Amino acid sequence: MKKVILLLGVFLIASAINAQVSISIVDPNNPSVDLNNTMIDKSGSASDFEIVKYLWLINNTNQNLTLKCKKIEVDVLAGTENVTCWKICPMNYDVAGANPSAFVTINGVEMTENFDPNGSASGNDTVKSFAGHYRPMNIDGCSLMRYEFYDVNNPNTPLASVDIRFIHTTGTCTVSDDIVAEIPEFKLFPNPANELLSFQVDNLTQNLNNLSFSIVDIIGKTVLFRELDSFKNSSSQIDVSLLKQGVYIVSMSDGENILQTQRLIIKR
Repeated sequence: MKKVILLLGVFLIASAINAQVSISIVDPNNPSVDLNNTMIDKSGSASDFEIVKYLWLINNTNQNLTLKCKKIEVDVLAGTENVTCWKICPMNYDVAGANPSAFVTINGVEMTENFDPNGSASGNDTVKSFAGHYRPMNIDGCSLMRYEFYDVNNPNTPLASVDIRFIHTTGTCTVSDDIVAEIPEFKLFPNPANELLSFQVDNLTQNLNNLSFSIVDIIGKTVLFRELDSFKNSSSQIDVSLLKQGVYIVSMSDGENILQTQRLIIKR
């Protein structure tokens, strides 16, 4: 009986790991390269009506998934416009700054896409198209947008994300990897953890000081939350002795957006 329980536990942990690493983001012209958690460029000119980047999302799990899409204006030029096509394309563009962080909606209803399991780039309902539309409005420069994709049953932790830099300048793009590099990063150790979980935060900036950490289980329930005021390039510890053995997702937020996620394994 103990052996059966142990094997079942191993199966559940493996399934949870696969469920968390579940979505690939690929360019239709190069579907072998996963763009999840990367930054890519899409170039045009200031006089273009719009600059569009098309991508595919692929469900790599053996489960049906329903996803919604969130767009975030990381660093966007004033006067430009953008719209996100997810399932269908909204009729109206958002002026930069008017709707800087929001799920894609039509008439107030969040748009969702249903994915069949076991995806491949040649699949049908295992693959869904996504498009980021951006209008330069005859302004010379560049902007950085982030697109995050969430399971509808867990709207707090994205399964996948991609940053797109829209470039429409003949000069040097001032929105660069430096913007992304300023986002705080955290490290977890040991992982797997037992009683105490240590973490370290790097790349803190003055305008990102309202950080918080949350630990979410595989069904989307927050089991631990902690605010980290004035936490600067050092390490601290969290008592995880009361957490059950299994797989969790640790997320870091600045109060408005989730900045980073990592998988955590609790092992007894």
